[in-house]
Amino acid sequence: MERVMVGVDASKTSVDALQRAADEARWRGAVLEIVYIFDPPEQVTAFPVPPSKGRDVARDIEVVRAQATEQLEAWVKETGVDVGDLEVEWSILADRRPSRAIIERSGDADLVVVGARGRGGFAGLKLGSVSEQVIRHAKSPVLVVRESTQ
Repeated sequence: MERVMVGVDASKTSVDALQRAADEARWRGAVLEIVYIFDPPEQVTAFPVPPSKGRDVARDIEVVRAQATEQLEAWVKETGVDVGDLEVEWSILADRRPSRAIIERSGDADLVVVGARGRGGFAGLKLGSVSEQVIRHAKSPVLVVRESTQ
């Protein structure tokens, strides 16, 4: 079965990307994979600490992942984007670089959809750094959705 993957971050552009990805998944009869990437908790200390004496980073990540999944499901409902008739998979990933996480998963997708916020340092840029990196390095076709003006 085909897979349409969409990266979201709860921005207005993410809503537009989610809508387009849902439409594409519906048209293709594909699974819709909704991907959210969060910044993982600190994992490295100067001297490794045995888990019994320090934080259990793996558990921290799983707690954040569970909470993020609930919040993401609620956010999707709030957007009004209809995904009820689609097979939806939720991917909550821990990575400091969202573009890297999307690129790594892109090999499993038939289409990757991302929004373009263009919030970099240059006002005239039409793409954000994440969407630009995904376009350059993804292992599947990429659809970039610009924010709607409606």
